[in-house]
Amino acid sequence: MVWAAFGFNGKVALAFLDGRHNSPKYIEILENHLMPFAENIEGGNWEYQHDNDLFHTSNATKNYLNSKNVTVLEWPPMRPEPE
Repeated sequence: MVWAAFGFNGKVALAFLDGRHNSPKYIEILENHLMPFAENIEGGNWEYQHDNDLFHTSNATKNYLNSKNVTVLEWPPMRPEPE
């Protein structure tokens, strides 16, 4: 699995993941890849968006992002439209 992020001012180096992905591994990726990238954003004004995967929405991930003052954009669940 590969994790990546990008913004108007550039892109984050790819993170290659081995084994099953979980909240601690995701937080480690955010800490080692996203946060250093975010430090270089002028004005520090940015928002992050990820999907509703369980490790993205876990309490551990939410607590980590809150501790870093990261604003996360809402991502609606992907559900089929009713017929």
